Parts: sequence; structure tokens; C-alpha cells
Amino acid sequence: MFAEVKRLNKGTAIRLAIAAGIAMGMVVVVLLITITRPNTASFCAKCHNDVTFNNACKKPLSKDIACIECHTHKNEGVAHLAVEIKDEHCTAESCHPLSKLSAQAVKYKKSILFQHKTHLAKLPGNLTLKCTSCHAHISNEKHFETDTKTCDTCHFINTTRPLYAQNKKPISDCALCHGRIEKTKDIYGKTFRHEAYEKNEKTDCSDCHFNIIQGDGRVDERNCYQCHAEISDYSKRVPDVHAIHIVKHKVACTSCHDALTHGWVTPGNPAHGNDSAQQPGAAAQKVQELIMMGMGGTGIRGEPDPMYLATLNCSACHKDKERFAHIEPKVCNNCHEKGFDKILTEQMRFVTSRLRLLRSLLTQAKRCNSDAASQAIHEAEVNYHLIREDGSSGAHNIKYIKYLLDYSITNLRQILEQKT
Repeated sequence: MFAEVKRLNKGTAIRLAIAAGIAMGMVVVVLLITITRPNTASFCAKCHNDVTFNNACKKPLSKDIACIECHTHKNEGVAHLAVEIKDEHCTAESCHPLSKLSAQAVKYKKSILFQHKTHLAKLPGNLTLKCTSCHAHISNEKHFETDTKTCDTCHFINTTRPLYAQNKKPISDCALCHGRIEKTKDIYGKTFRHEAYEKNEKTDCSDCHFNIIQGDGRVDERNCYQCHAEISDYSKRVPDVHAIHIVKHKVACTSCHDALTHGWVTPGNPAHGNDSAQQPGAAAQKVQELIMMGMGGTGIRGEPDPMYLATLNCSACHKDKERFAHIEPKVCNNCHEKGFDKILTEQMRFVTSRLRLLRSLLTQAKRCNSDAASQAIHEAEVNYHLIREDGSSGAHNIKYIKYLLDYSITNLRQILEQKT
């Protein structure tokens, strides 16, 4: 009997030993996979499938560079995966050593000279930038693509303590980035000599390129509640806020600062705010913007006015200080050849006479009862009111306005001829 029990226990022990061995083997395999697989980008992509691995770096990289090579922090000698990337990984000798970055300026977008060393220095207000302050992964952009929203926020924020460049110029000065402007610019077959005009007239950029900064970049306290349940007193001390959000961690400027953009005014830009409709003359200004863009009319596909393509704004021509209500045609001669003011005056008179003709034809055409007449009358009314509300008599986009007038006048004349 005891021999039988001993024989059964021995068989059970062998089976248990085999099962334990298999289990231990599986544990070892899982551990090996856990240790080695994170060294490949494909492992991380199983969960982070919204991340593009199209890298913006100009240096050639291996086909499967490990995420952990950059996304890692050391704690007590042990490496841990981390979302934020420390500068030491970017500036390693095998990647972008500081000595090379600071040696010379690099060209951004093939024209703007950029100095890394001036941006890596400690700035007032505890504003010390990190590599990822500018080189960030936003939405579906490339890894480490330059986030120009950071540039706009720092350079153009409306503050009582602006930052200054090494040459004592404010960092909002146009020439810091736009030092190499186009000497000549061809617009619709005509050449504008920018450099010669700037030299002769001794003008500032803002004399012509007006209102190209939209928004003030202020911090709205409501933005804080996107991350924080409560706001402590330190939030009112700018250096402390920067120390935590920029120096210690990587938080995008636009997470705290309101929208701020640099460029020509575009409809629907959140940086313009939502109160423009309440401003005096806002409706007329909207019409004028449409005219300059070659839009707003019917029947004709327009083109932007050369002034719009050159990013000029109201103050380039309207030198009066009363809401740009008047213009002296002689101002045109500052940029155009002598005598252009007379050409403009003649064109404005021509448009005024054509507009009177269109109004007369509209009055006659409204007596016609037909579907074709209704369509033409509707289009003519839209174009008539657009040109009338613009109020420039063609100056804002002479080619587009003349095309709209010709289109509507021709259609109405055809209807009246059919009636007779």
C-alpha cells in the first residue's frame, strides 16, 4: 500500500516539476520581451498609433531608432520611460552637440537666419527655453518639427517688459528675421523695387505692412483649468510659472497663452477675437477685405489685388489718422512712378460712371418678368451693393471691380435687348 502511494506521489511531483519549469520559462521569455521590445518604435506604436515616426531631423537616422533612446529619464541609476525629452539627449555628441549648434547660424525656411546660442541663454522672467520648447510634435506634424507658435508667442506677445536682442533691438523688430528681403518682386508682370523704395523713402516696415500681428498672447485664467483643478497663488508670479511649465516640464506656450499669429489678416482667425462685428465700420471693412482678396462678387472669379499680395494694409495708403477715411492720390507716387495718382483718379471716375450705368440698367431690368432676368438681376444687385459698400471706386482692386461691372452690365443689356 505504501509503495503504491509513494509511486503516485512521485508521478505527481514529476508533473508539477515539469509544469513549474514551463511556467518559469514563460516568465523568462516575457521578461526578455519586456526588456528588449521597447527598444523598437514598432512596439510603442501598438498603443501610440496616432504618432508619426516621420522625423524632421536632417541627420540620417537608423530605420528603427528606439523611442527609449530619447524618451527616458534616469532615476537612481535605472532608466525609466518618459514622455518628456531632456536636452541632454538632443545635445549628445552623437546627435546635436552644443558646440556645433552654437558655432554658426542656420537658415530657417531658406531665408531666416537663426542663432541657437541666443535662444538657449537664460532670459528674464525665468524664461529658459529647452530644445522641445521649439522642436515639438504637434498633432500630425513631423517629430521635432519647429512649432512656430512658440516663436510668435515669445517675439510678439504684448508685454510691458519686452525682450531685447544682442544689438539692443526688441525681438519684435522685423529686421531680426526678415533681414534678407526680396530686392525686387514681380506682381502681375510688374516689378516693385522694394530695396530702392525703402532706402529713398526712409520708411519703417510698419508704415506699409500694418496689423500683421493678431492677438496679444495674454494668459486667460480659464486655460489653467484644462490641467489644474485648483490654481495656487504662484500662478500670479510669472517666473514661478515659467520655472515649472517651461524649465522643469515641457508645456506648449499655446496651452496657457491665447492665440497669437504673425502674418496677413485671414478671415476666421481666432486671434482676431469675436468683437470685430461691434466695431464702428466693421461691416464696410469686411467688404473691403473681400474686394482686396478678389472675393464677394458673383459671376466672376477674381484675383487678389497686388497690394494684397504684397501684404500691404490700410496705413500704406491711408495716411490720415481718422480711421483711414480719406486718401490723397499723390500718396500713390511714393511707391509707383510719378503720375500714377492721375491714372488712379481717372480709373476711379470710370468706375463711378459705370456704377451709375449699372444702377440705371437695374431699374430698367426689374420691369422684365422672366427666370433669366431674375437671375441676372440678382447677380447684378449683389455686385452693385458690394462695389458701393466698398466705397473705393475701384482703388482696392481695380481689375476685379471692373470685371464685375462689365459682367453685370453685359448681362442686363442682353436681357433688355431680348425684351425689345
